[in-house]
Amino acid sequence: MSLARESSDPAHDSPAPDVSYALPSRAPELSRRPDLRARIDWARGYIDRARSDSLIRNGVFSTATQVVNSAFGYAFWLLAAHLYSPSTVGLTAAATSATSIVLMLSCLGVGGMLIQSLPRQPKETEWAATFWAGVATVTLFAAALCAGSVAVLPLISPELAALRGVGFAAVFTVGTVALTVGVTLDCVFLAERKANYAFRRNFAVGAVKVLMLGLMALAFAPDAVRLLGAWGAGAVVGLGFGAVLLARRIGVARPPELSVLLRTARGFRSRVTLHQLIGLGAGLLTYLLPVIVTVRLSARDNAYFYTTWMLAALFLVIAPAFSNNLFAEGMHRPEEIGALARSAFKTLGAIMVPGLVAILVLGGTLLSAFGHSYTGHSVGLLRLVVLASIPDAVVHVYVGVLRAEARLVAAAVLLVGIGVGTVVISWFLLPSIGISAVGWAFLAMQLCGCAYVVLDWRRQASRARVHSGQEIR
Repeated sequence: MSLARESSDPAHDSPAPDVSYALPSRAPELSRRPDLRARIDWARGYIDRARSDSLIRNGVFSTATQVVNSAFGYAFWLLAAHLYSPSTVGLTAAATSATSIVLMLSCLGVGGMLIQSLPRQPKETEWAATFWAGVATVTLFAAALCAGSVAVLPLISPELAALRGVGFAAVFTVGTVALTVGVTLDCVFLAERKANYAFRRNFAVGAVKVLMLGLMALAFAPDAVRLLGAWGAGAVVGLGFGAVLLARRIGVARPPELSVLLRTARGFRSRVTLHQLIGLGAGLLTYLLPVIVTVRLSARDNAYFYTTWMLAALFLVIAPAFSNNLFAEGMHRPEEIGALARSAFKTLGAIMVPGLVAILVLGGTLLSAFGHSYTGHSVGLLRLVVLASIPDAVVHVYVGVLRAEARLVAAAVLLVGIGVGTVVISWFLLPSIGISAVGWAFLAMQLCGCAYVVLDWRRQASRARVHSGQEIR
């Protein structure tokens, strides 16, 4: 109910002086009531809009997916720490870290290509060919990288010799391939504006791996194969559940002939390469910065850094989630990309600002849960990274616009440039100012990214005005 409609209510038509004299004790309540009702109506309207607006709805589901993955991951490793020895947990963690690298190298490019291509293709012909060619590409790359990991990692460290065992290698390969193909299905759901299916699939992955961890610990003697097996079981069940959702809710034709798959795969090579660079630019820091901090400072400093960075990462995943959904939505509604970007900014602000304020105020308390030394060493870094999340959100929303407009080179240059610049600046500043150097470097490069966004946007707007003037003449 709007305020305009409330003003026509007879109960509110009486003059203000009469109300104040007749009921002085209730005057403040009556004066506040319209404002309260307006806020309630606004909240209801926003919820209704979120239900009907696919950008907001899918953005919220994508963010919820990240939260669910983090929560189940925390529960899995916490339970594993109580049920298995530290050496077994460490070996399994190393194997799953290798899985993360395989996943990043195998499916980021293909996933971006699927989001870009599928919305504009007919289901029975091009859509099916693109989907099956993408899945086949991801599967082959993931299997090849798993084989390489099994062969090479034991040579790097004797601690990883367990990968040479048939059982451990088989579980590692099956789980990694299943997880990678499952993430590819998530990209298909995103392309079809069904992020709720990706949420369901990831919830199934997390729930099954935690459940299997408990069951295996009760039924069998604890060892690394069974711990990794619980993780792999979640990936396999999640892939199966995702395939069922895809077949029943979206529909997919049978795979075309091999010649069609090969021709389709050759056709999207350049797009896959550029989307891969975009994904690597976004994920570069998570893998390189801990190594840089350890080399330039110490393993002890890296403990402070890594804990703080992972805590901040819970906040930093929101903008990339909305960026991907903006990209997908822009492929369905390219003529509305400007309005979609503004909507993404508003929704991001509504989600991020309360969390940002909370972390700035309570950051020290959150870090003290890991130990009092973490508060003294890390609170400055945490606040810098959280502040940098504001320009980071601007950059990621613009990257979503660039990808929707097929300006993949610009998006790749922007994200890779921010990642490389952060690493380089951190390398030089770490010895002098400690782990806070990473926060300053990250903030500086995100501000540079914002400057690029403003300049590029103005340049594109100028070109659009010139083009419009030429058409009029």
